[in-house]
Amino acid sequence: MIVYPLSLAWIVLVVTIAALGFAAHFLLRRRTTVIKRRWLMGMALFTLACSITFNVAYLLNPPPEGFRLYQNLPFHLCTLMSWLMPITVWFDFKPLRSVAFFPGALAGILALFSAAPSYWLAPLWDPKSLFWVAHEMNAVVPFLLASLGFFRPTAIRALLSLVWLTILGFATLPITLALRAWVDPGANYFYLFNPEGASILELFYNKIRIPILYVLPLPLLVIPVVLAQWGVYRLATLRRQAVIV
Repeated sequence: MIVYPLSLAWIVLVVTIAALGFAAHFLLRRRTTVIKRRWLMGMALFTLACSITFNVAYLLNPPPEGFRLYQNLPFHLCTLMSWLMPITVWFDFKPLRSVAFFPGALAGILALFSAAPSYWLAPLWDPKSLFWVAHEMNAVVPFLLASLGFFRPTAIRALLSLVWLTILGFATLPITLALRAWVDPGANYFYLFNPEGASILELFYNKIRIPILYVLPLPLLVIPVVLAQWGVYRLATLRRQAVIV
């Protein structure tokens, strides 16, 4: 069974992970804070392990078009969130949890549908298919942090998450510049230099053909999306309160 977006194997994998996430919520919601945190930390470490494993698998057995090390260091948003997930779980640092819950989770979900074709051809049980697991877990763990009471999303935090994301993106800029100058001119973390086929970024790039500057309108476009995420959380919270009453 080959995994690619909307294939049978992809559907089975995505639905199974989502179902396990829902099950984890119901199994843990009445447990102590210590037990909840330990389980969430286990999931965070599992997410990180999946991210490391699929990257190593691609480096050892790259696709025909290649898998360049210096273009796939853990500075892309999704990979970076996987590496930061244990810190996100263990420390009550609101900016990081806001980024994880809003743009981080959104990026992980979008990657399930818009991954580059080079990620499509691995069999279900191939370590490369952990690409899909890691990206979905980037959404599952932050959602569980909220549903289990460790993080309370608000409209203000939704908007601020885009500010923190912008700061995080520009924090990787010196690394990208150094890699492009001295190691690999194709390094392009946070897509600051070109969209690499990402359809939404292509729209901006066609209008503003200036590296770095062309991505600046993107946070404005995402504002309704992160507010919608907060709205869904609020509806779920109100419904749960109504059931309890």
